[in-house]
Amino acid sequence: MIRGSHLVQSGDGMRARGRRHAGWRAEWLYPLTHWNWKVSLLTAVLRALACVWALRSLEAHARNRFGLVEAVFVLATCGFFSALQQQSLKIRREALAWLVCVVVVPLVSLGADAALHLWIDGRQTIQLGVAALIVTLVSASFHWHLIRNGALLVGEDSGTLTADLRSIPRLTVSYCAAPVMWTTRLFGAEEKTEPTEESAAA
Repeated sequence: MIRGSHLVQSGDGMRARGRRHAGWRAEWLYPLTHWNWKVSLLTAVLRALACVWALRSLEAHARNRFGLVEAVFVLATCGFFSALQQQSLKIRREALAWLVCVVVVPLVSLGADAALHLWIDGRQTIQLGVAALIVTLVSASFHWHLIRNGALLVGEDSGTLTADLRSIPRLTVSYCAAPVMWTTRLFGAEEKTEPTEESAAA
């Protein structure tokens, strides 16, 4: 009887270790299993057009080559980085999840992008540095707002691309209104904490 119980416990332990191993493997493979083709496709088109417009002072050949390199780089890497951003939603501490999604992952992607352009195009495109940094951080914060509200996700929690595109105008409005709403709540909370004349006299 004791031996049988020991075998059952041993089997349960092996199954538990197997589940943990499978869970770790799933987390490591998450950027591949959740490669975000939606964000990759949309970002490739938008960033290529933005770069061509920003470099309109350059000759057409250099400008078009830069836009092509940008589109190819985004198609090759954006799905991977966007999967990492989606994976950050699993982090329990919201502040840390925000830092990973909005700052760490986008800056790593931007650094790799800049290194590639510096190697191919030289220093003639250095003018995009500050603008690219600002656009990257703003777009990353908008991306955080989208995925937290269920848009542009892939995998088990995803919807169709059509449904995601339909939700973007509504989420854009809520994203732009968020600072105003946050400021209103902040000042409203401060007013509630200020003592009134009657309570001060009492």
